[in-house]
Amino acid sequence: MNRKWEAKLKQIEERASHYERKPLSSVYRPRLSKPEEPPSIWRLFHRQAQAFNFVKSCREDVHVFALECKVGDGQRIYLVTTYAEFWFYYKSRKNLLHCYEVIPENAVCKLYFDLEFNKPANPGADGKKMVALLIQYVRKALQELYGVNCSAEDVLNLHSSTDEKFSRHLIFQLHDVAFKDNIHVGVYTRNRNFRLYKSSKIGKRVALEVTEDNRFFPTQSKDVSDEYQYFLSSLVSNVRFSDTLRILTCEPSQNKQKGVGYFNSIGTSETIEGFRCSPYPEVDHFVLSLVNKDGIKGGIRRWNYFFPEELLVYDICKYRWCENIGRAHKSNNIMILVDLKNEVWYQKCHDPVCKAENFKSDCFPLPAEVCLLFLFKEEEEFTTDEADETRSNETQNPHKPSPSRLSTGASADAVWDNGIDDAYFLEATEDAELAEAAENSLLSYNSEVDEIPDELIIEVLQE
Repeated sequence: MNRKWEAKLKQIEERASHYERKPLSSVYRPRLSKPEEPPSIWRLFHRQAQAFNFVKSCREDVHVFALECKVGDGQRIYLVTTYAEFWFYYKSRKNLLHCYEVIPENAVCKLYFDLEFNKPANPGADGKKMVALLIQYVRKALQELYGVNCSAEDVLNLHSSTDEKFSRHLIFQLHDVAFKDNIHVGVYTRNRNFRLYKSSKIGKRVALEVTEDNRFFPTQSKDVSDEYQYFLSSLVSNVRFSDTLRILTCEPSQNKQKGVGYFNSIGTSETIEGFRCSPYPEVDHFVLSLVNKDGIKGGIRRWNYFFPEELLVYDICKYRWCENIGRAHKSNNIMILVDLKNEVWYQKCHDPVCKAENFKSDCFPLPAEVCLLFLFKEEEEFTTDEADETRSNETQNPHKPSPSRLSTGASADAVWDNGIDDAYFLEATEDAELAEAAENSLLSYNSEVDEIPDELIIEVLQE
């Protein structure tokens, strides 16, 4: 027993001697501040809400960034730090390769655009000219609506285009002018994740860089590098507050509410507030008929359209009946999925048990008046009857759903040329993540089953 104790004591003494020669390093705490200043902040969170709650508790000027960490799982972690601290570790591009600015829901922000199109599907499109034309029209609108003067030199122009996709980010650097929040800017969702300058999407190698036709150049400074200036300029929520700062708002029309325009009235006399309409009003009508019955008035909280699958996903509110359990869920909402390609609809839901079971209801046929062939036929009849009046200013598009069934009395041109409809469509494909995710999803499930994975649908609806 004594020998064992002596051996143990000797072992401890040797280890103590080793640590005296080579002491343990202190816990790493990233800091850029001087020794007399408080340590800087660098905190990671698994949930966005936790990150924003921490920001509220900080006296320092900190911000939330989203980091993609693993290909395919769709998960992001959230970093809270200062712009200076973030740039210190970000600029080397050895780490933090796939990062996003999280634009706070109610924060004052710059005017910005996320533009893209598929090149093979649009062989005649000149992206550079289209961007220049958009900037020209936005400049004109700012002058006419707000009396704000700006030029092409006030627009930071970034791109991450490939042979397959044209992709641009435009961030307007208006002097002493900003918008009230992300909703007043237009078509964007709350707490939007906007990819950072120099970052690529995870699994991709194309980073967001300054375009060759960019005409914005930040003010040069001896103390701040040009790259850091570009970084700061690219941040949508990086707005300097001053006594002269002018806050712009974009009020919706009288029959639209809350930002990009909520679902209001498509052929009904009653106004339904808070439900957004898709580019397919006939399908919206049908979905509303499914969730407005038995004394329950359900609605459409939001929708997403998956282009390759021709799938409309409706996130339903105030109606929770689930075919899987044969009753309504107590708290979890359902989804109605409309497969325009196969002309069927079915139900899924957000309930964890139903998701674990990979539940999908039976497929039910769409009514004839909702099917695309019927709509195209009706479009053809409409244009034939009105050929004398419309031939000069209409070009038939076989992929465009017909607005002629709207009972609002508006003509097809009046409905489909409405910028608000364009806003709805942009929201469904924001940052190319929706369309690209749908395209990538084709590789992740059985090609014989024309269905979007639950994980992708839930991710899109949650974002």
